[in-house]
Amino acid sequence: MADLTERLDKLRADAADLASMSRRTSDPQKRALFGRLADELAIEALELEQVVKLQSRRSGHDDMDKVVPLQARPDR
Repeated sequence: MADLTERLDKLRADAADLASMSRRTSDPQKRALFGRLADELAIEALELEQVVKLQSRRSGHDDMDKVVPLQARPDR
């Protein structure tokens, strides 16, 4: 299960990075592309979160009840 939570953390971080890139770029096409990619990764993270929660309930672990929602990283 640890590998799934690591993957979940990476997906969230990548989605936040792409969202940040989308906000920073001045090229409209790149802005749209990065925004779509961020959305796709955020959706994938939500789906994986559901799988992790389901598995942790089945195994009796409640660690995933404390999941932190996706937040964009501050611009540097």
